[in-house]
Amino acid sequence: MFSSYTVAFIPINCSNVIKPITFQCKLPTVEECMQLAETAHADGNIFETVKYYLLSQEPEKALPIGIDFIKENITSSNWTLDAIYPVLDLLSYIRTEKLVLHTCTKARNELLILCGYIGALLAIRRQYQSIVPALYEYTSQLLKRRVVSVPLNIEHLSEELDAWRACTPSVGRSPEESAFTPPSDSQKMVYATLLKRLQQEPLRGIVGPDYVTGSNLPSHSDSHISCLTGLKIQGPVFFLEDGKSTISLNDALMWAKVNPFSPLGTGIRLNPF
Repeated sequence: MFSSYTVAFIPINCSNVIKPITFQCKLPTVEECMQLAETAHADGNIFETVKYYLLSQEPEKALPIGIDFIKENITSSNWTLDAIYPVLDLLSYIRTEKLVLHTCTKARNELLILCGYIGALLAIRRQYQSIVPALYEYTSQLLKRRVVSVPLNIEHLSEELDAWRACTPSVGRSPEESAFTPPSDSQKMVYATLLKRLQQEPLRGIVGPDYVTGSNLPSHSDSHISCLTGLKIQGPVFFLEDGKSTISLNDALMWAKVNPFSPLGTGIRLNPF
């Protein structure tokens, strides 16, 4: 069954493909989508604006509108994950050949950073603990290396990660160690704010880490090091788009569920499914 997301992935010059699909999906034509996007934008409906621009002949127009909406929201002290994630999730469906254009460099960098940060929050909410530090580190590295204007900074990311680690006893420490070094008052405050922002995961069936068959089997001679953790991968390996960098298939599945873009920061989508 086709959907508007399916159409968003199809190169816009494939008119002989996109027209029958839009007809089967009962979607407007690409020309109508442009008009609907402009109308929705004039009405202040950001979600509909982004959706119809993505289905139009100029999907890149969705990027600044959606990104500005998200940046404006996260400058508020009481923003929540559920208020911005639908728009960010929609933006991530922009066609790759459009996203990697030179003219989209700034928007692409900001989208990757926002997806990395929101992905870290989603990973905390869904208890994908093994990839939370990697998502925070990925976001921090992009902030350090890319020219962007987003209301995030490396110090804040570090504070959140430290608070999460300190207030989550099962993360990389024994109960004895956690009891010996309790979280500070400031860490408790940061973590409390984080929990208010996250709220509960509506899809309870996806809470908890992924483990594929063979995850606990010993590694053979052809061993690989995870570019996320720096540790030897046990079980199935997933190769990233450069053909050299690897992560565990478990981590690849969880990463793709919270951040659709590759850990290498290229703007290429991750598809381990």
